[in-house]
Amino acid sequence: MSALAIHGDKWRGVLSDDWRVEHPSWDQLNEAIQRMDAKVYTLVTIQGPGEQHLAIGGGAGRYVVYATFDNYEFWKLLDATAVRTDSPVILNAGGQEGDYPAREIVDLIQAQTAARSFFARRELDPTLSWEKQ
Repeated sequence: MSALAIHGDKWRGVLSDDWRVEHPSWDQLNEAIQRMDAKVYTLVTIQGPGEQHLAIGGGAGRYVVYATFDNYEFWKLLDATAVRTDSPVILNAGGQEGDYPAREIVDLIQAQTAARSFFARRELDPTLSWEKQ
């Protein structure tokens, strides 16, 4: 099963040239994630059926990831290897800088693992640490 679509941003100053790929392959999704630099490319979303989606923000080795299956209940990916702290980390996600708790900042491998599980099976990867919001 593939995702119905992936989409993201591409910033030119204060304007974003949003892009979208219908019925992407894993390679296309993975390339989009690896391209994220927290400057020009700051967001990739996997859109499943209905309200299901997983969003990855940031880039350049630091990412925030959340998922929802109904747009009511949300799950945030936590870095299980990091010290549990809420010290703020400034990260550009979706074209805006925001303060995120350090425990919500994950590396590329964790972001890719979360994306692959959601992309292939529409589920949260059970080997990762998720927190219900």
